Amino acid sequence: MRPILIQIPSKLLFVVALLVGAGMFARDLFLRRRDPARPFSSTAFYGLVGAELLIGLKSGSWVPSAAGFAHPWSPVPIYAYGVMLGTSLVVGWFVAMRFAKQDGIDQQEAGTIYMWTAVWSIVGARVLWWMTTPEATIWDLPLINRGGLVAYGGMIGGFLASWYGCHKRGIPLLKWADVSAPSVVLGTGITRIGCFLFGCDYGARTSLPWAVRFPGPNPLSPNGSPAWQDHVRNLGLPQTSAWSYPIHPTQIYESLVGLALFGLLLWLRHHRKFSGQVFLGWVFGYGIMRPVIEIFRADEDRGIYRVPFTTDAHLSTSQYIGIISLVLGMALLIALLRRYRRDPASLRMWETQHLAPAGGPRVAERERAAPGKRRKRR
Repeated sequence: MRPILIQIPSKLLFVVALLVGAGMFARDLFLRRRDPARPFSSTAFYGLVGAELLIGLKSGSWVPSAAGFAHPWSPVPIYAYGVMLGTSLVVGWFVAMRFAKQDGIDQQEAGTIYMWTAVWSIVGARVLWWMTTPEATIWDLPLINRGGLVAYGGMIGGFLASWYGCHKRGIPLLKWADVSAPSVVLGTGITRIGCFLFGCDYGARTSLPWAVRFPGPNPLSPNGSPAWQDHVRNLGLPQTSAWSYPIHPTQIYESLVGLALFGLLLWLRHHRKFSGQVFLGWVFGYGIMRPVIEIFRADEDRGIYRVPFTTDAHLSTSQYIGIISLVLGMALLIALLRRYRRDPASLRMWETQHLAPAGGPRVAERERAAPGKRRKRR
């Protein structure tokens, strides 16, 4: 367990952010002398805003002063979960861009859809975590670098964002789903490593040879790991114990599932008969394996609810969503198979190129609304 990978000196980070922001702003001013229409770079803005945030959060005043710089600033922690989440998004970007090119989707359009899908997947994952965690407050929502994301919430949020982005640009949703699904499962495999390093999403007690134990209070985690806290609070573990009881490494289970599904989806992409097959491979694979892994989990912040019309049967939020996704996936599979039997060519969407029009998605919308009409130039 290593929740914090490194701690960066705040004053050094402030100097770097200030130099980057000021340097980029000066460069933009110089270039605008040659081309007044050239826009300012967003990098300069982010650098200067970052420097100002460091001043306000670390010095105790939003106005720079000698007194504020005189006292020590606490370092900026770089959390393992945040690093692995960011890594998954970057790796997923390259995977999605490669498959978008293979399937005939304009990469600029694909990049925009991916960006907004990533943003809303994080929002959805965080919101579902907040909804299923009674002790969480509204102020906890922005703290994603400390864990607390429900995978299915991210998938729902990302799906809705993808649907809107594809609808706006005239890209068939099934075509994009086959492009993005491998990125999703690969991202799951990478992000769960961050969960393991952070100690969240831990498993139930076990005596299996590959069981793991998480540490108690230590310099990296003064309050102890979540599993250790749970065992002390609920399972009678002595507070003097340096380690938790042996438990299932459920984070590793799900990471391995994500990597295995990534391999399966790559195979499906090479052997698919119709669009949507790769997406359904993810729906069925994750929809089966996630509820199974939930059986071995023991963390308390995942939402456990009684099964209707029973007295003692309970399922977690992810088990409910997994079961629902399997039912919906089966309905979609039946519909696609029927359509494929009627008209196979209509479902081989990756054989059709989708290139962005010169005027962008808004122009594409106008062209679809009024086909054949030529726009007047002004």
